[in-house]
Amino acid sequence: MAEATYKDLVAEAFLSPIRSVLIVDDDYPTLHEILLSDSERKRQYGDKDWNRSSHSRARVRRVIEQFRGPGAPYMLDIHDGRSPSEETDEKKVGTLQQTDLLILDYILDKAKEDDGTASLRIAREALDNKHFNLILVHTKEDLDDVFTEFALGLLQPCFEQDGNDDPYESLVDFLDEHETPLVTAVAAEQYLFARGILARKTMVQLKSALMRGEGPLGAVKNALETGGLDRREWLRALQYALEAFEGSNAERFSTENHGVLDWRNETVKYIRASRGFVCFSKKQDELDLLKTVHEALAAWRPLPSRLLLTKLRAEMNERGIEVQDDAIGNPEVGAVWYLRLLEKDEPGLQALIDRTVRHHSEQLLDQLLPQVNDFAARLRKIDAEKDAYDVVKRRFGLDLSNEAVLLTAKAGHNAFIGSKPSKSAHVDLGHILLISGTYWFCATPACDMVPGQDRGSPPDKLPELKRFTALKLIEHGENKALRDANRGGQVFVNLRNGEGTERKAFRVAESLGSSPTSMTMYVENNGYLSEGLPPSCRVVHVGAETKPDGTMAPALVEQTALVCGMLRYEYALEIQSRYVASQARIGLEFEAHEPQAAEEKSD
Repeated sequence: MAEATYKDLVAEAFLSPIRSVLIVDDDYPTLHEILLSDSERKRQYGDKDWNRSSHSRARVRRVIEQFRGPGAPYMLDIHDGRSPSEETDEKKVGTLQQTDLLILDYILDKAKEDDGTASLRIAREALDNKHFNLILVHTKEDLDDVFTEFALGLLQPCFEQDGNDDPYESLVDFLDEHETPLVTAVAAEQYLFARGILARKTMVQLKSALMRGEGPLGAVKNALETGGLDRREWLRALQYALEAFEGSNAERFSTENHGVLDWRNETVKYIRASRGFVCFSKKQDELDLLKTVHEALAAWRPLPSRLLLTKLRAEMNERGIEVQDDAIGNPEVGAVWYLRLLEKDEPGLQALIDRTVRHHSEQLLDQLLPQVNDFAARLRKIDAEKDAYDVVKRRFGLDLSNEAVLLTAKAGHNAFIGSKPSKSAHVDLGHILLISGTYWFCATPACDMVPGQDRGSPPDKLPELKRFTALKLIEHGENKALRDANRGGQVFVNLRNGEGTERKAFRVAESLGSSPTSMTMYVENNGYLSEGLPPSCRVVHVGAETKPDGTMAPALVEQTALVCGMLRYEYALEIQSRYVASQARIGLEFEAHEPQAAEEKSD
């Protein structure tokens, strides 16, 4: 047996799980149509191409047989895309959610020549439906034109400037004479090229591409050079032209965000969104449609990590029911859990549900991982004999032989494996809280942070207050943190910052071996968090205030804490253990000695 290629594993991860196929094409026969009498079928559907000639019937039959023949284990359905209204069409899409591959004709209404509005509307609805993940646009029309309309139709405008000030005031004189050539230079090709750069990079890279006249931006560069505009204003002029294009083509854009991430308009064309993948094929070519989808997926070159997760999802769909019995456990397991669930008061209910779901999920994953592990081993084997740095550069676009790139990548890797988004409804072990510009780590065991659950009756127990120990986190440069990463006490974390995230590195003590700075805090509302982003809570701790006579006295301080991140459990335990060890010191009277430089050299 020939060894698998990367392309083969792409097919195994994305195409092998396909079980259902839906064709939406106004030229294809539906089951309802076939069951009509000949006269009634001719009266209602006589305009369809499929029954006009033997050639047309054979062409349609060849497509259908791709999904109905031996070795094609698919459930096939056909919808002709004919609906009396947009509302009805959207309802039809809503009832056809359980398909894995959607084959979509571009022109669904022959009365509207070159109008792909209906198919684009279905594609939008499909991409918004989490189950529709693969879409093949199968059309007689020119693929460049169809791709362009789909790409624009799945994007929202983004260049309109906010605010009352005119952002283009410095361009007034230039635009008085050269607005028409500038705006004319930006057509759909230039617009999508610019949006493509911004989808993957930043405005700085867009400016660099404009300065070089890269690709279709060469037309814009020529217009700016001809007009004699100062190069410092070029990017602003491009933004003006892009905004003008959006304004004059508003009907071609979407009003909703469909999660489009990137696209490619070459021989193989595709559009990738967070909830779907769209590719394109001409009917006249009469190609194997699954092969067409495969070629587009291979051209996308999904990352190895994405292939693993896609394989895991496929295994979950394929074998999830089979392995449920083991994940559920024997009846005693479920009985005790459900009894606890019924007896639990509301304050601790969510925590109990979360823990139980995690336990069962872990048991389920244990049954599925062998197949995924085998897939990962075969994936590695494909590249094992090649230069590792070259492989990583080709697969991920990162040159890890460059020291700066390697350090950044390692910091990102450490933050990913060491932290996770916070999903807990209450303050919990591992939470990172931002309080008045300082980051703190919750070091109290998870069981003691469950709302309404306390150990004993401590003197400082108060209604609606949950006590916890907070460790002060000291911001640490990433390079220094990487140097000390395996010495313990280092924190790499992705923190929520407004609408996005930022990566930070911390240490829990001023120096290796020293004790963390800790403080006892009390969180109000039994520890429950608000539902905002990031979630927040009110905390109380003892601070100091200056009395009228100038002396210092303890005082209660109440502040808002933002929960902006969380360490994974094992990493939270490592930090917690350092705090516990610092509270159980032995040999406090030992004298330490730091050797001088000369002594170190003599050693």
